[in-house]
Amino acid sequence: MAERIRTTISLTPEAYEIFKRMAAAANESVSRTMGDWLTDTCDAATMITLKMEEAKAAPALAMRELQAMVAGMAFEVDSMMGQAREEERRLRHAQRDAGAAPIPPSSNTGGKSPKPSTPKATRGSKK
Repeated sequence: MAERIRTTISLTPEAYEIFKRMAAAANESVSRTMGDWLTDTCDAATMITLKMEEAKAAPALAMRELQAMVAGMAFEVDSMMGQAREEERRLRHAQRDAGAAPIPPSSNTGGKSPKPSTPKATRGSKK
């Protein structure tokens, strides 16, 4: 087993509660859970530290690199969304060709259809 260094850190009560719950779920101490979590995220911490050091040494270059990275991620997301739309289109056509009931289009309303509006009587109006 690798050597472990004991240290003291300050946390918000909310952060402590999260790690306390995680430790209980894993049947281990909060200290072990937090130490393992930090060990597991060392690669990400190393990359962030490197980028912070680069930004400190050459801020303009670091900013251009971050902008390029964000643009690349946006391109990837757009590409994946296009693939998902194409797959949905393909499934709809295949289902239609097979004579099955159509799949309703996806919606951001949580499946709720707008209710048809009915005219309401206004105050003071006569029927």
